[in-house]
Amino acid sequence: MALIAAAFSTAINVLVKDLVQRPRPTASMVNVFATLSDHSFPSGHVMFYCGFFGFIGFLAFSLLKPSLKRNLLLVFFGGLVALIGVSRIYLGEHWASDVLGAYLLGSLTLVAIIQFYLWGKTRFFVHQPVAAAKPQQV
Repeated sequence: MALIAAAFSTAINVLVKDLVQRPRPTASMVNVFATLSDHSFPSGHVMFYCGFFGFIGFLAFSLLKPSLKRNLLLVFFGGLVALIGVSRIYLGEHWASDVLGAYLLGSLTLVAIIQFYLWGKTRFFVHQPVAAAKPQQV
C-alpha cells in the first residue's frame, strides 16, 4: 500500500505539472542550486513526501500503541514532510507557492490513499491479526 501511495502521489504530480507548466525560478531571480528542466508547480518532492511518508506516519499512528516509540516515529515522519518544503525553496528549485500547492495537493492525495487503505483493509485483510479494524482514537 505504501508503494501505491508513492505511485499515486507521483502520478497526480506529473499530471498537474503537465497541466500547469509553470517555469522554475531562474538563477537571475534567486540562488539556484541546480537547474532542472521540468516544470515547477507543484513540487514533486513535497507531494511524494506527503503521500509516502504521510502514509507511513498514518500507519505508525493507527497500528502502534501509544508509546515513546510511536511518538518518535510520528515526529520523524512529520519532520520529513515539514522540512522537505523548506529545503526545496532554500535550494531555489521552487517558489513558495509551488511548495504550498504541493502540500495542499499532497494532503488531499494522502486522504484519498488513507480512505482507499481503510476501504480495502475491511474487505481483504479482515483476518490479519496485526491490523486493527479501525485506527486508534486519541
